[in-house]
Amino acid sequence: MSGGTGADGRVELRRGADRARTVHAGCEARHGFSFGAHYDPANTFFGALLAHNDERLAPGAGYDTHAHDEVDLVTWVVSGGLAHADSLGNEAEVRPGTVQVLSAGTGVEHAERCGGAGPVRFVQAWLVPDRPLRAPALDRRDVAAELAAGRPFLVGSGRAGAGALPLRRADADLHAARLPAGAEWSLPEAPYLHVFLAAGSADTPAGELGEGDELRVTAPVVGSAGFGSAGSTTLTARPEGAEVLVWAMGSDLRPG
Repeated sequence: MSGGTGADGRVELRRGADRARTVHAGCEARHGFSFGAHYDPANTFFGALLAHNDERLAPGAGYDTHAHDEVDLVTWVVSGGLAHADSLGNEAEVRPGTVQVLSAGTGVEHAERCGGAGPVRFVQAWLVPDRPLRAPALDRRDVAAELAAGRPFLVGSGRAGAGALPLRRADADLHAARLPAGAEWSLPEAPYLHVFLAAGSADTPAGELGEGDELRVTAPVVGSAGFGSAGSTTLTARPEGAEVLVWAMGSDLRPG
């Protein structure tokens, strides 16, 4: 992990290789934050994200039916197929190009398994809602056309009328892009910015990001050098391109 502070707040570069791992029965989860038996009091959340897991399931492996409440589970499949079934009666295989949001609300059960003959890799983020709990719900969106266009786009949002998958936190947006070589992305400005390289590699003001690496940017300020200043908050895809997920959040989970 590397980081720094300044007028642009704090920037942390965290390597995917340093993530804590849970491995069992064909399942490997690489945790961005404290999770299960892996507890670090200095790394329990970032912004409104309570979990950010980079998951790999072997053929036939997966997670049996289990319960969630009070979180939005946002699932992005990088490769392969993820078989999803839940207590709302939904069953589907989620594949690259489709994003799923399971808003657990007052409580829901689901199971996740590798859905094909080959392994599946997916990223799942847990977002904490900021509004009274409601009945659980599931939404999916086909984003294949947006990915093929090679430009950033809004995947999910808690803002009314945003035209994206609904999230139950008003100040949270999820952006994504599959950038071709050399393409640049001026990252959104937000008090909390979480940048994850799902595939490929990219250059940023904080250094090069490879597959599974992340940046956490806190309180960027427009006009300062580095992150948050006009024209400098730029991510550039390297020769192999870059598949990037970016959470922009207005608040964190500290009380008050």
